[in-house]
Amino acid sequence: MRKNQSSLGKRGWLTAFLGAYILLQFLWWASLLVRQQRQIFELNNATDEKLNQAIRMIIGEGLVFFGLLSLGFVVIWRSIKREMEQAQKERHFLLAVTHELKTPIAGSQIAIDSLKKHEWDEKTKNLLLDDAQAGLTRLEQRVENILQNNRLISGKEMTKVLFEPEEVVTHVMQRHLVGPYQERVIKLQNEIHEAFEIEGDADALALAWGNLLENALKYSPAREPVIIGINRSEDGLTVSFDDGGSGIPSDQRDNVLKKFERLKDSETSGTGLGLYLADQILRMHKGRLRIETNERGGSRIVTWIPKST
Repeated sequence: MRKNQSSLGKRGWLTAFLGAYILLQFLWWASLLVRQQRQIFELNNATDEKLNQAIRMIIGEGLVFFGLLSLGFVVIWRSIKREMEQAQKERHFLLAVTHELKTPIAGSQIAIDSLKKHEWDEKTKNLLLDDAQAGLTRLEQRVENILQNNRLISGKEMTKVLFEPEEVVTHVMQRHLVGPYQERVIKLQNEIHEAFEIEGDADALALAWGNLLENALKYSPAREPVIIGINRSEDGLTVSFDDGGSGIPSDQRDNVLKKFERLKDSETSGTGLGLYLADQILRMHKGRLRIETNERGGSRIVTWIPKST
């Protein structure tokens, strides 16, 4: 990745050098052409008006050529700049993924080693097993994020089935109430009081809602509960996630939904894929994701999908 980024930088400087060289050559040849035209008109005893007209024509055609040439170089330069920025984001992503994968592996390894080397009472054994399971759950979600990103790139079709959203959301909650989040409070406000099914990719939506729940837990103080709301309407289903953090500034809300993008000045670790994948999965279901500010000043992320996709 670093080698590729260096190559892009060299291409940028080479393009700038060639552009400057062509500009100087263009000015030089334009000057020669004007002088030669002047000499030809003097030999033919042409009037000053015809000479000035010829010079204006040369200058006009030269300006058009120069404008098109400049436009071409601007397009090329911007393209190279975008590639350099993308390469930088991918490099940061790889570093973040390495950290995000190593952390749960290390936690699970420590718990398993402790179980093997020491004789613990039943309560401590269960706590260590919970820690190991939590690490593996986080590892599974990180890997699934990467795989889902590859599915989006390859354009793989969703596997649609009828399922009850309450069951999926409850399962997502249970998976997160382990390890570092086992003491956290997650409140489920379910406004659906009867059997209700929607059509969609249950695994993909579980991943999307899991990413949003993990974000809410990461950015909320430990004392603040995370609230999940489930509601239905005539045309679809709404699932929302309220946290007690500092919220997402309005000028960054569109940006954090882009791949590899994260909140500016954020000290929380992450890969920049969570919100992006959640938004893309909702779009695949013809739904939408909206970021708001809740009553506590934190973030409220609202997802909506139609009953039938």
